[in-house]
Amino acid sequence: LTATVFINAEVPVYLYSRVCPTPYVAYAVIYCKADCGIMVTASHNPKEDNGYKVYGSNGSQVSIISPVDKHVAKSIEENLVPLITSWDASVVEKSPLRKDPYNDILKHYNEDLKKLCYFREQNSKSSVTFTYTAMHGVGYPYVLEACKVFGVKEPVPVVEQIMPDPEFPTVRYPNPEEGEGALSLAIDTANANNSSVILANDPDADRLAIAEKLEGLKILES
Repeated sequence: LTATVFINAEVPVYLYSRVCPTPYVAYAVIYCKADCGIMVTASHNPKEDNGYKVYGSNGSQVSIISPVDKHVAKSIEENLVPLITSWDASVVEKSPLRKDPYNDILKHYNEDLKKLCYFREQNSKSSVTFTYTAMHGVGYPYVLEACKVFGVKEPVPVVEQIMPDPEFPTVRYPNPEEGEGALSLAIDTANANNSSVILANDPDADRLAIAEKLEGLKILES
């Protein structure tokens, strides 16, 4: 629907053909030289609270850029009733204004990610086993790509939470930074696989919590 609004206004749109993590939106804004980027996601909030993240041309969220944030809020208040034409999403598929950036962004994002890898050989020899949960979000395939880039062996997935599911059926609040309450299935998976480190994304994969098993469970946030 968001793409429909832009295309009806004759604004070119880069629309991903599949679900992707929020960092791919911010990155694509800069790579594609777009004027803005939009991500529709509940993020780490309860399923009832879907959200709308907007990024400026510099790849930063406009919620922290003044006065752009105020202009966006004012525009929303002045346009509370959608145009009838905004509901016809069929225009997106047949419009020449729509392009799919997925393959380009997947390639170039990971090429840039590789520039941040300084210990690939050591990584490949590491005996550490990671457990990973996507928290019912989109992160898993992109984490696998990142593991290849850094030479890290694939993590043990929390199977119950690895596929995108907007109902968030196994957690009340899908925020990995909540600690043990949100990571209970990940902890069970880690214990069953002799894994000492848990990596946990929130559903749109722009937050990462790391838990390390020492004498207890230490939650490290990033």
